[in-house]
Amino acid sequence: MSDMEIYRLLGLAVAKRRTDKKLTQAEVAAKIGLTRASLANIETGRQKVMLHHLYRLATALDCESILDLAPSTFVFSDESEPVVFYGSNVSDQQRAQLEHFIRTVGTR
Repeated sequence: MSDMEIYRLLGLAVAKRRTDKKLTQAEVAAKIGLTRASLANIETGRQKVMLHHLYRLATALDCESILDLAPSTFVFSDESEPVVFYGSNVSDQQRAQLEHFIRTVGTR
C-alpha cells in the first residue's frame, strides 16, 4: 500500500465512528479545533493527521484508544516500476503528478 493509504483508512474509520455516534462534521471539528473542511479532508484521506489531532479525534468520538481509529495492520509498499507515458509530451512535474494520481487511484 502507498503511504497515503494509511490516511485513507484512518479517515474511513473516523467517518464511520462519527456517523455511528450521529455527530456532524461541524460538531466533531469544533471539539478538536479544526474546521469542518479539514475534518472532511481527513475523512477522505486527503489530509494528513497530526498525532495530537488523532488523540483529540479519539476523545471527541468516545474511543477507548487511538487504536480504535488506526488500521490494525499496514504494510508499506516498495516503490514499483515507473509509469511510462507514450505519445504525449509532459513535463517532469506533470509526469510526477500523473504518476501519483495513477498510483493513488490504483490502491482504492
